[in-house]
Amino acid sequence: MFPRYYVLQKLLEKYKNHDNLEDYFIISVQHLLRSTGSLFETIVQYGFKPQNIFLTGKIYSTHFETSIKLKKLGINIIESSIPDKLGYYSSFLEGDVKGMWKQLMKVLTPDAKIIILDDGGFVLKNVPEEILTDHKVFGIEQTTSGVRLQKSFKNFPVIHVATSAAKRIIEPPIVSEAVKIQLGKNIAKLKPKAVGIIGYGHVGKAIAEEFQKDYIIYIYDSDKELKRETLDNIHFCKTKDELYLQSDVIIGATGHDISDLKWLNESNKDKTLISVSSGDIEFNKILRNCYPFLIDKLESPLQDFRIRTKNGYVLKILRGGLVANFTGRPDSSPGHVIQMTRGLLFAAIIQIIEEREKLSKMIGPIMLSPNSQKEVIDFWFHDQPEQVIDYSKEIILGFRSLDWIMTNSEGNIGS
Repeated sequence: MFPRYYVLQKLLEKYKNHDNLEDYFIISVQHLLRSTGSLFETIVQYGFKPQNIFLTGKIYSTHFETSIKLKKLGINIIESSIPDKLGYYSSFLEGDVKGMWKQLMKVLTPDAKIIILDDGGFVLKNVPEEILTDHKVFGIEQTTSGVRLQKSFKNFPVIHVATSAAKRIIEPPIVSEAVKIQLGKNIAKLKPKAVGIIGYGHVGKAIAEEFQKDYIIYIYDSDKELKRETLDNIHFCKTKDELYLQSDVIIGATGHDISDLKWLNESNKDKTLISVSSGDIEFNKILRNCYPFLIDKLESPLQDFRIRTKNGYVLKILRGGLVANFTGRPDSSPGHVIQMTRGLLFAAIIQIIEEREKLSKMIGPIMLSPNSQKEVIDFWFHDQPEQVIDYSKEIILGFRSLDWIMTNSEGNIGS
């Protein structure tokens, strides 16, 4: 039904011998993309019952054909609620998650064991108390934003895929390439002279390097001591206000709200705001307070719209302030490349099954097995040898060493 990927198939072949999984349930938030379909089809082939899987997506990244196919596979798909107000996407997603927990609770067996496969911490932070009282719960979190919420999770183990060496080191060039491709099309249409990027992590840096030949680039990051060396067409700003004044397009790549309400009152020229973070985070204050300034009638949570500042300039916000680098396509990155990330998630599920007794005695952050990380990366480079050029010799050699992987990963490994 979905594409078969080498990494997932090799893991399936190696770990197919396990106890019966009748009493295991999965509850999950994921981007419903075609490669995610491949992941869940592999999970079913591994032995999980599709009727025991409860899954919801994110409205800005759902590929509807994939959603339909997952339903045909027998998985319980919880439809995403459509926000009726700008800036409240996360609240609506949280409501969907709470509803999903209620549906799951209706069908749990007395011996049920629950695996939470999360993207952003929404499922992990909303586990009902009665679930924890009556059942074993194991978590998996794949995003940095979700990992930051660890203190709000209750007392059960959570495998931090996000802080594994494999995801932190190998994934950024994959994601950055996908973001660059999608953003490039949007920005070319806008024909700006200057592009401002707030957030100079892996994605922000990749965007800057990609666009510096075509536009003047301004950079600001509140969390970094940015070097002020001279780079072609790239200028480092001391303040966010400095960047705002200089830029025609402003890209938010921080994972938190960068907007300023004074932007609604005055601007020095027309500007376009673009988010590449999960959800409606980057310009949330603006989104929640822009209604008196709207130019366009709102008909969809994913539409571009314009607001007029009090001093007469126009701020255009792409995709309703939601993530601009998902476009409704089957995958945001080519499936054969992003299969690495899907493999890490499957490896985390396998780790829970293989180490259930040990993990059931642990709570808090758990390291994704270094051996599993090594296997996934080995499989991926075997299938995608051309990707080697994106990484240093030190990194390539590092992933041959379990000690190196462990040193570069976070989480408890237990005894």
